Amino acid sequence: MAFSPVDPAAFEASRRRTGLLLLPLAAMATAGAWLLSYVNHSLNPVDRWFLPLLSLEAVGLTVLLYFRRFGVREVEAGALGGLGLYQLLMLLYLVVSGEVYRDGFGATSLWYPLIFPLAFLVLPREQALRLSVAYYLLGLVIGLAGMALGAVPTLKALNSFVQFYVVCVAYLVLLDIYARVREQYFVMRHMAHTDPLTGLANRRAGRERLEHALGRAQPGRVAVLLADLDHFKEVNDRYGHPVGDQVLREVAFRLDQELREGDLLVRWGGEEFLILAQGTDLEQAQHLAQRLGRAVQDEPVVGTIGVSLSFGVAVFRTGDSAETLVERADQALYRAKHLGRRRVELEV
Repeated sequence: MAFSPVDPAAFEASRRRTGLLLLPLAAMATAGAWLLSYVNHSLNPVDRWFLPLLSLEAVGLTVLLYFRRFGVREVEAGALGGLGLYQLLMLLYLVVSGEVYRDGFGATSLWYPLIFPLAFLVLPREQALRLSVAYYLLGLVIGLAGMALGAVPTLKALNSFVQFYVVCVAYLVLLDIYARVREQYFVMRHMAHTDPLTGLANRRAGRERLEHALGRAQPGRVAVLLADLDHFKEVNDRYGHPVGDQVLREVAFRLDQELREGDLLVRWGGEEFLILAQGTDLEQAQHLAQRLGRAVQDEPVVGTIGVSLSFGVAVFRTGDSAETLVERADQALYRAKHLGRRRVELEV
């Protein structure tokens, strides 16, 4: 499993909570806008039919998201598509009715550029940019079509027209710049939290993830395993550091293959690895360490070179910090080394 400095599950949960908050608000807002326009006898044909549909879509997406029938991205894409279609239909109506050439863009049009940040939120940068540019150009063609067919805008409408489309371009440029900076930020963050040799989380990332896990952990349900390669210095001395690097990569790969999706494997330093196993008690952690040891020890890792692992295991206790938990695992690892290596020792 490729390591990500951002916990994917936590990020997905955050987006889901945001969706469950915003979608009901959107449903109420569209329903309220329809009701107010109806009371004021100002409903246009698009609002008359499409605002109720948007409200129903928001309610439906809320239900699908709440019961996990749709993923977060599918719900976000549905909301993006519904809003984009509504804005294009509204723009088309304003052009066909001639309203935009008499009075300029009204309050409804202020929502038109909202598609741009939503696209950059839901899609990768290049896809978001292509979709946003296509959406902008389609809106521009609709707006110019009326003038091409003979509509003459008032000076007030022309000023509104120019500002609207120029501001949209400014939004697009700024969003693209922001997205590029964000990409570079995540690249740099990934480099700062990833071990370049094995591709695993490094000590900095491991400590951050461990502290986060302990902040919401129940006593006895989070385990830390420290694993150390036995006699690894002899491998480097005999075969050279390039071979030693291959050994480390292969050991990391085998360990990672044995872990669950929610577990975290960290290159803690040198030939030492840390495994963070959530929802795991001491007995389960012991079995996990034994299984990890067999995965590495049963077959040679590089050519005919075989290695073994020593493990120290500890579980979270009330009042533990990341330092105290790792310290107990380290003490257990020291005992495993002292008692002959190639073994698993538990905290005392």
